[in-house]
Amino acid sequence: MIFVLYLFALFLLIAGIVLLINPGIILGMIEENTGRLGLYAAAILVRLGLGIIMILMAGLSRFPLAVTIIGWIAILAAVVFLLMGKQRFQKMMDSILVKMKPWGRAGGIASLAFGGFLLYAFV
Repeated sequence: MIFVLYLFALFLLIAGIVLLINPGIILGMIEENTGRLGLYAAAILVRLGLGIIMILMAGLSRFPLAVTIIGWIAILAAVVFLLMGKQRFQKMMDSILVKMKPWGRAGGIASLAFGGFLLYAFV
């Protein structure tokens, strides 16, 4: 299971680099898919799965309390997305994307920081 966390951290690092270089690539992909069921399902399932894995693997990390809290926050976000439904999720994503476009590179820095934290916490 820890391998999944390594892959997720690597994904965050790659996404962060892409966001720093050209934020339109990732933000455009998200914008094109906000109305699709796949993005909604992935938003729920990825958060739920990673949250569970983080909670289970927290004892192996350098920061077990922080990783446990992040895991619970991810699970809570998955539940909120599930309860809000696909239409509200789509509206939320549309409004966030409008506000996020000028801040894409800052999101890249945040993605690099979180990916780096996960790698440091578990290596």
